[in-house]
Amino acid sequence: MTTPRSASRPPDSLDAMSPEALRRHCTQLEERLFWLETFIEGARAGTWQWNVQTGETRFNALWAEMVGYRLEELEPVSIDTWLSLVHPDDLARSEAALQAHFSGQAAFYGCDARMRHRDGHWVWVRDYGRVVTRTPQGEPEWVSGIHIDISEHKATEARLEQALEDTRQLTRTLERAQRIGRLGYWRASLKTGELFWSDGIYDLFGVSRADFLPSVDAFKARVHPDDLAAVEACEARAHETGVFDIQHRILRPDGSVRWVHELADFEPKGDEAVLVGTVRDITEQKELELRLRELSITDELTGLYNRRYFMQRLREAHGEVRRLGRPSAVLVFDFDHFKVVNDSHGHAMGDQVLRRLGRLLSERLRRMDVPCRLGGEEFAILLPETSLEGGLRLAEDIRREVAALAFSSAQHERFHVSITCGVAVLLASDASGEEAIQRADAALYRGKHRGRNRVVAGATAATDSRE
Repeated sequence: MTTPRSASRPPDSLDAMSPEALRRHCTQLEERLFWLETFIEGARAGTWQWNVQTGETRFNALWAEMVGYRLEELEPVSIDTWLSLVHPDDLARSEAALQAHFSGQAAFYGCDARMRHRDGHWVWVRDYGRVVTRTPQGEPEWVSGIHIDISEHKATEARLEQALEDTRQLTRTLERAQRIGRLGYWRASLKTGELFWSDGIYDLFGVSRADFLPSVDAFKARVHPDDLAAVEACEARAHETGVFDIQHRILRPDGSVRWVHELADFEPKGDEAVLVGTVRDITEQKELELRLRELSITDELTGLYNRRYFMQRLREAHGEVRRLGRPSAVLVFDFDHFKVVNDSHGHAMGDQVLRRLGRLLSERLRRMDVPCRLGGEEFAILLPETSLEGGLRLAEDIRREVAALAFSSAQHERFHVSITCGVAVLLASDASGEEAIQRADAALYRGKHRGRNRVVAGATAATDSRE
C-alpha cells in the first residue's frame, strides 16, 4: 500500500540515528507493514486512496477482485473508475457522507453502496475512510479508506425484511381468516380457572363480552352434556401429551347446537398449567361429514341402507351369534311382477313404489333393525335379537301392509303391488352370515313357485332351539 509523502514524514532525529538504530527502525517498519498487509488480506478488504485536489486514486488488488477484475485491467485508475462502477442511486449518499466528514461534522466517512460486478450483478460494499492530509488552506487532500464486501449481509437483511413483511402479511391474513372462518384463540389456566377469549369466540358461542365472563367453568357449562366427559378426558391427557385436540358440540344461549374443533398446546409454567389454543366452528363440516357418511351407507332412491353396509352388519351379527348365542333373523323379499309396473305405468311410477316401501320400512322397523335395498326391486332386513318365529311374524305384517298400499298412475289408474318374502335365522354353524341369506333367498323362490304374495321360512338345523 502506497502512502502519500505528505502523510508520513521520517522523524527529525532520523539522520542522527546510528546504523544499528536505523536498522532496527526499518525492521520495525517492515514488521508493521507485514502485519498491516496480513490484516488487510485476512479481512478481504479493498483499500483505496484518493487525492481530492488532483483526482489521483490508488486501489489494491483486492479492491479490483471484489468487482471481478484484475487491477491491471482497470488501469489507468482514477476517481472516475469508482464513479463508473458505483450505483447512481448510491452516489448521492456517498457524496453527502464525504461532505459531512470534510466539514468536520463526522469523524469518519462511512457509506453502504453498490458496485457493478464485471458479470453484471451488484456487489454491496461498506465504504469507510478518513482525511489523512489537508492543504495549507485546510482543504482535504489525501483521503484513504477500505471497502468490505457485505453482499451476503445485505442479502440476509433483505431476507429478514422479507420475512418480517411476510409475517406482517400473514398476521393480517390470519386476522381476516379468523373473521371469515369464525376462528378464535384462547388461553386457559387450569390452576386458577382463568380464561381469555378473542372476539371471535364470543361470536361463536353466541354471547357478548359485556354480559359473559369467560372462565374454564363457564366454558364447560356451554359444552354439550354428552360431550363434556370427552372434553375433560382430553384435558387430562394434555398434561401427558402436551396437546389438547378435540371436536365437540356447544350449546348456545338461543338453544342452537354448534360443532367446534379445539386445538391447543399445554404449557406448564412453574406450578401453573396453561393451555393456549384455537377454537374453530366446524358445524358445516360436520354436517357434510354426516351427510357423506349417510350417502356412503344408504341407497339414494329409497333412503334404506345399501348392500355394502348391510353385509357389514350381517357379518357383525353372525359374530355375535357365534360368541354370545344371540339370535338374529334375516328377511329377503322382492316385488311380484315388478316389471309389469314399470312397463304399464313407467319407471318413474316404479321408483315411487320403491320409495314408498322405503318409508314404510323406516316407519315400521326398530332402530336396531337394518333394512336394505340389495338391488333393483330386491330387499333384505336384518333383525337382531329375533327368532325365526319373530321374523316370520314381521314378514307377514310387512307383506299385508305392502298389499294394502294403493297407487295411482299418471293416467289415474289405481293399482296394488305385492311381495314374496323368505325368512331365515343366522346359525352358529354357518361359515358366514351369507349362508342365512342363501337360505332366505331359496325360501323366497319357493314362495314364487307357490303362487307369490306369501312368506316362506328357510331351511334350518333341527338342533337350533331358537327356531
